[in-house]
Amino acid sequence: MDKNIFMASCPICGRSLFKGTPDSYIEGGCPKCKNYLKISYTPNGVQSVVCVVKDEKENILMPKR
Repeated sequence: MDKNIFMASCPICGRSLFKGTPDSYIEGGCPKCKNYLKISYTPNGVQSVVCVVKDEKENILMPKR
């Protein structure tokens, strides 16, 4: 019986990142382009989603000194 192993790569820069089996899930960062990824392995392949984290510093208004 063959066990499927899929390779996930970053959808932004294309760097190969993680191996996984069907019906598994992993989160991690790409060291090349610094994007955070959520990767789901399905019985038919891989789904990679880029997470956008809003920087908290953008919301803080600092007075000029």
